Amino acid sequence: YEILKINIYQDQYLVAHTPDTLLIGDLESCKLSEVPWSGSGSERFIFENAAVCMVYNAGELSLVEYGRNEILGSARTEHVSPHFISCRLNEGRPKGEHTPEVAENKKIAYLMDFQTVRVLDLVTGIAVATLPHDSKVDWLELNPSATKLLFRDKRRYLHLYDIATQTRSTLLNYASYVQWVPNSDVVVAQNRDNLCVWYTIDAPERVTIFQIKGDVEDIERSGGRTEVIVDEGINTVSYRLDETLIEFGMSIDLKDYERAVTLLEQLDYSPETEAMWSTLEQLALTDNKLFIAERCAAALGDTGKAMYLRGVNELAEEAQRQGLVQDGTQHFMVQARMATLDKHFDRAEQLLLEQGKVEEAMEMYQELHRWDEAIAIAESKNREDTEELKTSYLNWLLMTSQEEKAAKLKEKEGDVRGAIELYLQGGLPARAAALAQNPQFPQTPEMLETIAGALSKAGLHDKAGAFFEKLNNPERALEAYRKGHAYRRAVELSRRQFPHEVVKLEHEWGMWLESQKQLDAAINHYIEAGQYVKAIEAAIQARQWSKAVQIVDMQEPQVAERFFKIIAQHFEETKHYEQAERYYVKASASQEAVEMYTRANKWDKAHKVAVTYMSPEQVSKIYVAQAQRLESAGKLKEAEKLYLMVKEPDLAINMYKKNRHYDHMIRLVAQHRKDLLAETHLHLAQQLETESKFKDAERHYVEATDWKSAVNMYRAHDMWDDAIRVAKSHGGVNASKQVAYAWAVSLGGEAGAKLLTKFGLIEQAIDYATESGNFDQAFQLSRTSMKTKLPEVHLKHAMFLEDEGRFKEAEEEFINAKKPKEAIDMYVHQQDWKNALRIAENFDTSSRPDVLVAKGRALADKKDYKAAETQFVEGGKPELAVKAYKDARLWDDAIRVAKTFEKALGPSLVYELQNEKGRGLAAPDPGGDQDLMAPGKMWEESGEYSKAIDAYLKVTGVETKDLDYLEEVWEKAVELAMTNVHARIPEVVSEVSKRLVDIGRFEQAAEFLEGIDAHKEAMDVYIRAGMWDKARAVTKLAPHLASHVEQQYKLSMQ
Repeated sequence: YEILKINIYQDQYLVAHTPDTLLIGDLESCKLSEVPWSGSGSERFIFENAAVCMVYNAGELSLVEYGRNEILGSARTEHVSPHFISCRLNEGRPKGEHTPEVAENKKIAYLMDFQTVRVLDLVTGIAVATLPHDSKVDWLELNPSATKLLFRDKRRYLHLYDIATQTRSTLLNYASYVQWVPNSDVVVAQNRDNLCVWYTIDAPERVTIFQIKGDVEDIERSGGRTEVIVDEGINTVSYRLDETLIEFGMSIDLKDYERAVTLLEQLDYSPETEAMWSTLEQLALTDNKLFIAERCAAALGDTGKAMYLRGVNELAEEAQRQGLVQDGTQHFMVQARMATLDKHFDRAEQLLLEQGKVEEAMEMYQELHRWDEAIAIAESKNREDTEELKTSYLNWLLMTSQEEKAAKLKEKEGDVRGAIELYLQGGLPARAAALAQNPQFPQTPEMLETIAGALSKAGLHDKAGAFFEKLNNPERALEAYRKGHAYRRAVELSRRQFPHEVVKLEHEWGMWLESQKQLDAAINHYIEAGQYVKAIEAAIQARQWSKAVQIVDMQEPQVAERFFKIIAQHFEETKHYEQAERYYVKASASQEAVEMYTRANKWDKAHKVAVTYMSPEQVSKIYVAQAQRLESAGKLKEAEKLYLMVKEPDLAINMYKKNRHYDHMIRLVAQHRKDLLAETHLHLAQQLETESKFKDAERHYVEATDWKSAVNMYRAHDMWDDAIRVAKSHGGVNASKQVAYAWAVSLGGEAGAKLLTKFGLIEQAIDYATESGNFDQAFQLSRTSMKTKLPEVHLKHAMFLEDEGRFKEAEEEFINAKKPKEAIDMYVHQQDWKNALRIAENFDTSSRPDVLVAKGRALADKKDYKAAETQFVEGGKPELAVKAYKDARLWDDAIRVAKTFEKALGPSLVYELQNEKGRGLAAPDPGGDQDLMAPGKMWEESGEYSKAIDAYLKVTGVETKDLDYLEEVWEKAVELAMTNVHARIPEVVSEVSKRLVDIGRFEQAAEFLEGIDAHKEAMDVYIRAGMWDKARAVTKLAPHLASHVEQQYKLSMQ
């Protein structure tokens, strides 16, 4: 054929196509095959096996052996990975056996599907094994001789399959690596940190284990060494295997048994070598290598077998030396001895008898103590020594205490008396009795008496009784029956011979049956014996309740009353409640009947029984106790019914409270304690709030018509959306706006203003922006959404700048706010008279006198009365000059000014001043309490509220000891801050509260702190004063502080 295409694979394998054939060759071995082929041209060639090329085409795998011009075999499979196919061709064949007579061994193992493995004999084309598995197979490989298959599944289980015996065994439950050692039947596998080696795979339980640290990479075998290569990460370590043990396996495969013995003799005795000696022994016996088998038996310590094989070997040598056979192992005596060793006695007998060796066959059986077979041969051959042989057999049986067999032999020979004696001698009186009852062999009374005595002595009392009856001795027969518990025969005998004993026997019979746990059978015998109590007890134990009830109902009350409760409990278990009730009542246990109906949720019947048979106090006590048991078992609904039945709703309410079933608790309160409903809702809301169950707490607050507490709860926990929702739902839009404003305050800065804008609270947003100092945003909101607020923003900005000490900028803002008076006041406060007069002259001329008056007062405070007089007069307030001189007791100057301005001030003033001077009167002592507030009032009158606050705060306990007066002065400072100077509220309240605490005015101090939402500080003041109720009241607005209050309370009680 014309070659159309040639390919070279792996620099070793040649593949060529012709129109009708396929050429495949191995360039290394120079073997070429040409096989018929009509492929598609898209074939896949697999060169994993050195002896065969696998060609995969259209779902079919074809195998071509190099050097042969025909396809070796084919298989249908879709799994052609090298891990899923294993092919072995004539590997491991015995040495020197290359002749055509030796059967070729060519097999392939492959996957039919992921869970089915098939092993195919390529020589015959027959599948020798099909192996289904319960998991996907991910690796398989045949051993070199193709007698065993290793495979692993996806779970990493490693299995071994013996093709010859069709058996499977699991070697490991986890194997990350597995491989046959090249050219051997030794298996190496890795199980986590263990390297497992099977030198004798026929004994899977014999495994050698090494501890390793890495992963097995490969197995290398060369130069008489076999090593397992392990990668330990940084280093590569080699573990050397025992080459002697590996070569043993090869010797077995090659049937080189002498070398196998030599190898094993070099090794120490171990479980592995023991398995190898055993394997070698079996193979040697199979192949008639008897000297090898003898050596193996000796090595295994089987001395008897070794001695037997030595005798067989000597017999074979003698037969071969005499020239009887060419191979001594084929001599009939040798074969007979080996058949005997294998327990094939029929085969051994046949071989011997075929050669006329009757004596030897009989000796064989006699050595084995198989006398029956030996006697059978003697009888079949009509030998004269048959009787002698039988006698010897009988003597041997008697010598070895085998009286039973000897008796059978006598019985077979017709010697009944002798057989009976032997049976009795061997302790088998029953067999003797059975033989004696044969009418063909009548016995003497003495023999019967002997048999009966032996039966009794052996404990066979029923049989002894029958013999005594036969001997017409009813008394001893009855005694024997009783001893043997053969009560049926005893009762029958008594009815004939001893009628007065029948009742007693029935009682004994019942007791014996009860002891044997045959309670059903005992009942009737107790009844026959008139033992009704025992009959009832037996019926109850046997759960024959109908019989028990029947018997109980027939008895007198004093007898039956002890069983009523037991029967009632049975009927309760079987849910026959009415019958159970009847017997509970009969047993005077009506309380248990009530409890039964309660457990069965039959409340009406329980109530009926309780009312009928019990007092009201008992009913109440029982119901409450039962309800408490139901409560403990978690059956709250049933417990509630019981509590309500005895009119104890409070117990039911408390039960639901303890178990936190608040809805049921509220339901009962609404039904039975309506006056406490709102209080209960409130209590539950507070409890749920402390447990952070806010939604439930809200619901109860609302139900208690205290939605504001729900709002405060959400506020305290920064849950503002919920706070607004509740306020809007129950308080309207205005309430929600108040909450939104509070939220904005808590956020602070730009975020707060944005929030107010989001809720449409523009004015509040502007106010908040100014109060938080975010004036840019305040101006922006005012200009875009509420221009009317612009002057107010300018004013607040000016006040802010004033507080910051930026007076020039503040002046500009006051002017923008059209509030020149405030700018003038600012400069007056700073005693910047020049700028104050400038603004007054430019923007508010009406304020000029006020500036001059303020300047005059400042000069008067400095005691510069002349300059002060000038300012007062220029400001049109000469009376103030008079007052300044008067307060300073400068009467002459005061009179002078009064006279100068007598027309404006009136003549009476001059007169009064002169009188005061004349009488030596003066204004009240400046150190008096009433004058301590004067500076503050002066600044307050002039609109300088911040200075007025400072003046009031200057008053301390040093100036006066009147605590009420001090409290009044400081409260005035707080009042001014609250109404006129908002920015100073926290500072003033904090300072005043501290001073009030120092003078013991705790309650007023705490109230001031509460007013500015300083809950923690207010609570600490109440705690310090021991005012625990007021401290707990604060926790309604600040629930998170409740634990702090209780902790401090406990510490105070210690």
